[in-house]
Amino acid sequence: MSMSHNHSVSEGVSCIHHPTRTSQIGAICIISASSSTAIQFGDRCRTDARLMALAVQRKEDHAKSGDVYFESYRIFSRPNPILIDPEFDEGRVIRTTRTNCDPCIRVGFIRVIAAGNSSSIHIGNGQCVSGQARVKHIRQYPKEKMTQPIISSHNQPAMASP
Repeated sequence: MSMSHNHSVSEGVSCIHHPTRTSQIGAICIISASSSTAIQFGDRCRTDARLMALAVQRKEDHAKSGDVYFESYRIFSRPNPILIDPEFDEGRVIRTTRTNCDPCIRVGFIRVIAAGNSSSIHIGNGQCVSGQARVKHIRQYPKEKMTQPIISSHNQPAMASP
């Protein structure tokens, strides 16, 4: 599988200042965290997680069958869909304000069985979180040859042996 991933804080993006809080976690058990998964305790301003993957399944060895490139598949260059929200565009949005009297986030025990591609496990404030995963699954197997029936002398079809 070929992959390209990026978990980063977006440059040039301003975030509203919030007081820093402390995260206290009693215990955490993560069994599996796959490609481009971010695990963070504490506050962060912005996350922009991206994963692009080519999952190629072949009968032949990959070294003998040739390379596969992201540029060959339109899914990796398609623009993101645009959200159409007339109420938001007209400034009619719901704003919430929360005041945390205790600047500490307390969590007892967390058990995570699996975190998938381009996911985020976060204990804290994550103001702006964006994530995207684009995966193209390709299966390359030769077509099976069809055998033609052989007509026997008794007018009953018999199958040809391969």
